[in-house]
Amino acid sequence: MIDILLLAFMAITAIFVVRSRDLLVVVMVFGAYSLLSAGMFLVMDAADVAFTEAAVGAGVSTILMLMALS
Repeated sequence: MIDILLLAFMAITAIFVVRSRDLLVVVMVFGAYSLLSAGMFLVMDAADVAFTEAAVGAGVSTILMLMALS
């Protein structure tokens, strides 16, 4: 059940990223997508991959994209 819920939220955020026009909103929602992806990896018992995705995907990538926008 949690898998389906996470996949549904990931699909909703992916559609929102594609449809959005504001780059700042896209970067922030992409960070949320990375956190959902990390949660999905955690549910699949891949804690090391989930930690790396959370650190790199939601942390470093989001900060670098925000710096590029400013």
